[in-house]
Amino acid sequence: MTPETREEGASLTVPVEAVGSVVMAKLRVPQAPSMPVERLDALLDRAHDHRLVLVVAPAGSGKSTLLARFAARARAAVGWYRAEAWDREEASLLRHLEAALLPQLAGGASGWQTVADAANALDAWRGGPVLLLIDDLHTLEGTPAESALGRLVDYAPATLTIVAASRVPPRLNLPRLRVSGSLAEISGDDLRFRSWEVERLFRDFYGEPLPPEELARLARRTEGWAAGLQLFHLATRGRPPDERRRLLAALGPSSRLMRDYLTRNVIDQLPPDLRRFLVETSVLGRLSAPLCDRFLGRTGSGEMLRELERRNLFTQALADDGIYRYHEVLRSYLQGVLLEEVGERQARERYGRAGQLLVETDALPEALEAYCRAEDWATAQALLGRDGVQAADRSSAWLDALPSTVLRHDPWLLLASARRLRAEGQFVDAMRRYQEAEAAFAGTESAHVCRDEAQVISAWLEPGRTMPRGDWPSLLRAALLKEPLAVARELADDGRGAHRLVGGLAALLGGEVHQAQARLQAVADGEDAGPIERAVANCANGIAAQLAGQTQAPHLLEGAVASAEGLGLEWLARLGRSGLALGGSEEMLNEAGGVAAACDSAGDRWGAALARFFRAWGAIAAEQEPDDLDWLIREFRALGAPVLEAWARGLNALSLARAGAPDAVEAARSAEANARSAGVRAAPLFSYLALAECLTDDTTEYLDLAHAIARETGLAIAARQPPPPPSQRGVRLDVIRSGAAASNGSPWINGATAEPAPLRMRLFGYFDLELAGVPLELSTVRPRVRSLLRLLSLHADLPVHHEAIEAALWPDASSVVASRNLHVAVAALRRTLEPTAARSGFRLVRREGDAYRLVVPPGGEVDVLRFEAALEGGRACRERGDAVGAQHFFAIALEEYRGELLPEEGPAEWVAERRELLRLAAVEAAQGLAELLLGEGRAAEAARVCAHGLGIERYHDPLWRLLIEARDMAGDQGAASKARLNYEQMLTELGVKSATSSPVRASM
Repeated sequence: MTPETREEGASLTVPVEAVGSVVMAKLRVPQAPSMPVERLDALLDRAHDHRLVLVVAPAGSGKSTLLARFAARARAAVGWYRAEAWDREEASLLRHLEAALLPQLAGGASGWQTVADAANALDAWRGGPVLLLIDDLHTLEGTPAESALGRLVDYAPATLTIVAASRVPPRLNLPRLRVSGSLAEISGDDLRFRSWEVERLFRDFYGEPLPPEELARLARRTEGWAAGLQLFHLATRGRPPDERRRLLAALGPSSRLMRDYLTRNVIDQLPPDLRRFLVETSVLGRLSAPLCDRFLGRTGSGEMLRELERRNLFTQALADDGIYRYHEVLRSYLQGVLLEEVGERQARERYGRAGQLLVETDALPEALEAYCRAEDWATAQALLGRDGVQAADRSSAWLDALPSTVLRHDPWLLLASARRLRAEGQFVDAMRRYQEAEAAFAGTESAHVCRDEAQVISAWLEPGRTMPRGDWPSLLRAALLKEPLAVARELADDGRGAHRLVGGLAALLGGEVHQAQARLQAVADGEDAGPIERAVANCANGIAAQLAGQTQAPHLLEGAVASAEGLGLEWLARLGRSGLALGGSEEMLNEAGGVAAACDSAGDRWGAALARFFRAWGAIAAEQEPDDLDWLIREFRALGAPVLEAWARGLNALSLARAGAPDAVEAARSAEANARSAGVRAAPLFSYLALAECLTDDTTEYLDLAHAIARETGLAIAARQPPPPPSQRGVRLDVIRSGAAASNGSPWINGATAEPAPLRMRLFGYFDLELAGVPLELSTVRPRVRSLLRLLSLHADLPVHHEAIEAALWPDASSVVASRNLHVAVAALRRTLEPTAARSGFRLVRREGDAYRLVVPPGGEVDVLRFEAALEGGRACRERGDAVGAQHFFAIALEEYRGELLPEEGPAEWVAERRELLRLAAVEAAQGLAELLLGEGRAAEAARVCAHGLGIERYHDPLWRLLIEARDMAGDQGAASKARLNYEQMLTELGVKSATSSPVRASM
């Protein structure tokens, strides 16, 4: 996606008699821009799994562009409709939908007068999936047309998926759709450009790469708002660097394009009272109802703030209840409007009064910004002199309001600036700023703080330099030198959050993935760790999940990256993004290369090295030839990181072995010796895999050694195991249970520990849950609490909004009663799962904002997740022509599917649709496996798989045809005749006339 405004493309061909009063321009699919953002495209790639997909975000967020890109690559019949305010009546909506969809439904019934007509016409379509894309749905808010659309969502067949873009959530029954799994939601935060995406946008699409410091500031000032990025590009393209920097410093008020866009698309559409409220409160960087009431001298601010949030008007509710902030671009624009309306003198007075109130509410960074904008330098400096430590330790967004002359002369401002540069990964510039701060603090205790923080950076950039002892960066540095597991053991009983973090990171460096995940999760959940430590723990935990081949790993890492960006930790966000390359997808391998280049530009040597390391590891997973390995080995040595050098040497040995290099055996033995010297017990895993590929006599021995390491550590390994001889090949549905796990379709083999899984859940066939190998007794648990457990289990490791739970379990209760019932049920469930835990120590059922999540600990197993992972692995292997891998994964999927999903819940709406989707997916696995077996001439095995699949879905026509073909190929004419008779009987039951010709095998 790019931040382009909507453009019109080629029109659809619609019969004139079907149009009536339809405006044809509203049915044209906009032209899709040429540069994709894969992260955003992926949000819609599984749209067909849902009945409704909502993209709700403010104006200019790129909603239309996202939908247009989806339309361009969708493998379905596509209809496009751009709603407008005068389409408020149901008849108008239906006319436009008929005109948009009928050309795609050849022979479909026309003349849609009611929603039922539309649903019946769609239900009669037998040509495959249908996609209806609706843009600007917010223009129909509260109208009969919106209500009609809600009925269409309810009545339409499963072949129709509606994807709607809106500035506000529609007034449909969203909780019910959430409960049933029919709704997918994409928010403004999802559409926000991440910092690395801003870098790619200007480098690859606009062809005007920006320096790291300008990129960081642009991403911060626009907060990734798509329209803001494009408008900045339009205002600065072709301009000299000095003028571009000037426009960036004053982004908002002085940008005519920005002002025109916000005026026409946001402000002019507001009621006067809301517009007035926005302008008057723009001087407050942090808003609450009491604060706004005091500043304005009136009441009612709370209602105003809630309405702004509901309208998605660049107003964000913060973690604290009742605290809000405006988007930086909108706030800058509003401040420009205020300046025009009241003049400079009155504007400064208002900023000064805002500063006084903000100090009283302990909003120190916002108060400093207000005093700076009031040009009250004496009060700002007095505040810094009194609370400088707090100012330097907290948010530094207020630094943008300072002129450089003020920044250069105040020691606390210099320290805050140095810490910002450090967070952005601009370590060389940060060192220089720390030195300036130290000189300004000369003779005080704060000078030692500046020196110590600078020494930490210096020691990471220049091996051999000393750093302050006892803090967590120095302990982590020791873990990179030798024996990381010794460091992990040393810190095992240390209760301090920072030291527990280093223990988890050291375990990860040593390859002990499951141990690392347990420690890192404890840090992320702990109350004693600071926000930076928790952010590092979350990022490292996601990387560990990638190394373990866990399917939830990308979700964990994406969340960690978003959190890091929210804290301004650009270096950590880059690290987390490059960690996604460990899964081996082409998209993320390329992204890791871009991250490495960005780190090079910022002077972040560690970030560049780790990004290339993750990229090399992911390339090995994807069976591609990695680059940069020789450079990596040298760079890790130069950085003083023998532990990482040992891992890089192992990867290099495996790469050489797969390339058939003559020195592969020597490289593998050298890498093994190097790993032992560095004290990295798990690193020889790659050496053993390399030797298994090079030495024909000892293949089994070295593979056994590699798998032993994988089992002990939890690492997933990329082993090219030769297929068994034909006599041993078969459909091992009865024995394949945990041999492989798919991660983005890569050929990873999961090294599962021999110990009982910390949590094992079975949802297929019947519900069962084990904790540390002990079955959970649920017979004494109240039915509604059991249903809550099953509902959360169905969404294992994903948050479920409280409204969705309440609507599912207490549909007839009022919101107050349902909320109270949920709190009671959650408390009972927590006591059931963790009877010995203290009140604050519950780990398995976690409250996250307005949602609850059932946590799957590291090493936990959920049959639904394993089924879906195996199915995706089979699809990916089949797509790239790996028949053996596809057979393996499809067989695992069938083994995991042991009956319908959660039968205990009967026809409950929240499970029914997901149950049907998974049942059809199991049939897909059976068909895919049967086709592959039949293609190899293994007819008897293919027939058994067909029979297994027909046991799941008796009316699946392709499986009947495959079964008949398999019986014929096997030469068993009696069985083939019986299969034909059963097939004819099935068709008769359906009222379908049988074909006269013999069934033929469906193509793959």
